[in-house]
Amino acid sequence: MDRYDVCVIGAGYGGATAAALLAHAGHRVALVEKTNVAGGKVQTVDRKGYRFEMFGAVGIPAHNSRFHELVDVLGLADRVEFLIPEGEVASVRYKAADGEWRTMRSALQQTGDPKEMENLRRVFGASDEDLAALAQLYTAVLTVKDEELEALDEVGMLEWMRGFGLPAPLESQVCMNLNTLFVVPVNRLAASEAILTMRQQVLGGAGRYSVGGYGRLAEACADYVVEQGGIYLPKQRVVRILVEDERAVGIETDDGVLRARVIVSNAGIQPTVLKLAGREHFPPEYVERVESLEPSWAIAGYRYVLDKRIFDAALIPIFSDQSWLDDERFAGMERGDWPDVPLIAIDVPSEFDPSLSPIPGHQIANCQVFCSPDPESSMGEEAMRRAEQVLDELWPDLRDHIIRKEPYSAKAISGLSRDSVLPGCGGEAVGLAQVVGQVGKSKPDPRTPLDGLYLVGCDAGGRGAGTHQAVDSGFNVAAMVDAALG
Repeated sequence: MDRYDVCVIGAGYGGATAAALLAHAGHRVALVEKTNVAGGKVQTVDRKGYRFEMFGAVGIPAHNSRFHELVDVLGLADRVEFLIPEGEVASVRYKAADGEWRTMRSALQQTGDPKEMENLRRVFGASDEDLAALAQLYTAVLTVKDEELEALDEVGMLEWMRGFGLPAPLESQVCMNLNTLFVVPVNRLAASEAILTMRQQVLGGAGRYSVGGYGRLAEACADYVVEQGGIYLPKQRVVRILVEDERAVGIETDDGVLRARVIVSNAGIQPTVLKLAGREHFPPEYVERVESLEPSWAIAGYRYVLDKRIFDAALIPIFSDQSWLDDERFAGMERGDWPDVPLIAIDVPSEFDPSLSPIPGHQIANCQVFCSPDPESSMGEEAMRRAEQVLDELWPDLRDHIIRKEPYSAKAISGLSRDSVLPGCGGEAVGLAQVVGQVGKSKPDPRTPLDGLYLVGCDAGGRGAGTHQAVDSGFNVAAMVDAALG
């Protein structure tokens, strides 16, 4: 029977980061992943030579990120090359109140230069007073002190924003951005998390990608574990976490048992506690808290391979003043009351890295909309049906150039990442919702009440948006485990 210092369940960005850092610290690590490739929801896959992510990801911040820090610590610069597109590589499509579609091309890092201000006037009808209010908002984002930020764990972002008096179109732009980054209702999104990420976006830009695909760094981390004397086992599903004398001591996979001094789970707090370890090994109040935790929404969409360049930018948000989502609007969509334009985000990997397509000129794109995290919900299919109507309007020749079209929804997300162990959960795009009551001191502790069992990823230990939060968690949890192992 193999014995390790640490077994890490799941090679998403939280698990891959923690595993590689612990291997770097000299521990013998076993990294186990149920799918074929490391990277979790943003793993890069190959379809007949076309490489693309299973789900879209936006690298924020683009510069000076924890991704960069991870590469530096592990010495992976020769294997992981970051791509940060320059110039006007984003193309906003905004449907104004009069029904007119307006387009704004921009860089992925705002500068406040005169051209940028003129675009805001033209597209969103912003006056000088409106732009002054927007400037005050971003000044506050950049100058909020750490102690003030902590207090904002208990304040919804929409409430905080509305103190600046933005007009509806500019409020829609900011809310759209926050929905896309956090996949939660903006009225309950914790202002602390939103401000932190907006600050990173302003100072470090957006759009970090990697040569070979967004999942490339996770793949390199898995390889690194092996090079340091550990093992990486893809296509291995963990059946259960072994518990002896009220301590986690190993894992059982489809192919056998691995024993370890510490278990780190990137499988999600609810599947880890309620299924893999078993609720009987935790205090009743802890189990009750775990069951009450709210997931983020899911993302449904289509992955396209096109025989020509249809989309004219790397990132394309599509929205109107009705599109951004709070609790009330999302509940309306669940009842069938849809906005004129469902909030759509298109990312185009081949605009970041043309080598992802084996045929020059072909394009790879991912079109995404928001829906319920319930794997059994049909909301995703309806959202995509409505999104396609918008795509047909904006790109009428799109359907004529489709080589491959792969649909996905909450059920696909659950199958790829976390098992559905509670009603309405499993298909969440991020993990736990970063809403008031689930961030800061209210966020689950990476150390579970079961001795030897830790959590990593977007459910515990990190801050920020998406995969950047997961890598932040990986750093923090690796340090905890390293200290525990001595």
